[in-house]
Amino acid sequence: MLLKKALHSAFFYVHGLDRMSQGAMDGGATNAHGSGSLSQRARTAVRVFLLFFIGLASVSPALAIQALAVQALAVQALADQTCPSLPFDDEAEIRYIYDGDTLHLKDGRKVRLIGINTPELARDHKPAEPYAFAAKEALKTLFQKDKSIALVYGKDKKDRYGRLLAHAFLTDGQNVQTALLKQGFASAITYPPNTRFSACYLEAEKDARCSNRGLWENSTILAAKNLNKRHTGFHLVTGQVINIDINDKGIWLNLDDKLTVGIRPDNRSLFDLDAVNNLLNQSITVRGWINTSNSRKPGSNPFYLRVRHPSSIQLSSVFSCPQDSKMRGFERPGLQKQVSAKPLIFKR
Repeated sequence: MLLKKALHSAFFYVHGLDRMSQGAMDGGATNAHGSGSLSQRARTAVRVFLLFFIGLASVSPALAIQALAVQALAVQALADQTCPSLPFDDEAEIRYIYDGDTLHLKDGRKVRLIGINTPELARDHKPAEPYAFAAKEALKTLFQKDKSIALVYGKDKKDRYGRLLAHAFLTDGQNVQTALLKQGFASAITYPPNTRFSACYLEAEKDARCSNRGLWENSTILAAKNLNKRHTGFHLVTGQVINIDINDKGIWLNLDDKLTVGIRPDNRSLFDLDAVNNLLNQSITVRGWINTSNSRKPGSNPFYLRVRHPSSIQLSSVFSCPQDSKMRGFERPGLQKQVSAKPLIFKR
């Protein structure tokens, strides 16, 4: 009886994954570089497991049940790769769209979309960033026919402004963040502990970036050595790691004697220190908010960028597009061949 129920649950999961992950990964955009095939590979892998499970069950039901338990451990990792709709925490109606990553609900609550950053609209005497209005319109278009929204909250449910932090889904199961990323109107960024879907969001961003969609059509990846005071705010930056300092105040990567990349103690446990040390003399691409440095030490770098999660640091060879022999705006020096498309410094 137990084995029969397990089989039924497993087949139900595959059916749901077929329906939900397709909508989540498509994002309303044509896949040009294979990242959309993640969900197809995921479904194929589950079907292969089911065939193995059925064969094993006919020989040893006990071993089959153990195998099913192991497969269950992979379900969360599978979800992180395919951005599917999950059991929702909440459902609501949208009142209006504030900007590309913030919306207001009819009940008065505000929602900040987890895992992405979109260009800023004009405020505080600062002009709007390129594609800020287009990002807002893209989010508005997703809810043009149906104002219903489903929410999956992060482990941290609210930010310091009192906004809800959530992954958002349309009524057809499509992941809203994925749709914006694949259209090229958002960049992926991860804030612990809200790390779900981080790998998926990076894949969706790369699909748009390598196809020159949206903000990637004219946007350049900044070279650390060329940074100046105009470059504060959210950016993706590439440079060579020429020094690494690890002390009780954090981990500090020196990019081209121009940018300090800091990993503070409260995030240090997420990083594999051996892998971090292996970044020395490598060309890496980092993402986050650039600030002018407050350090008064002689020889300190003029700019600072804080990194909170390993997904914000990638080898430039991993970050680059398959068809490119050079990154936009600079040559890629001494890149080592890498197999994985994921960030390489997660703590194991």
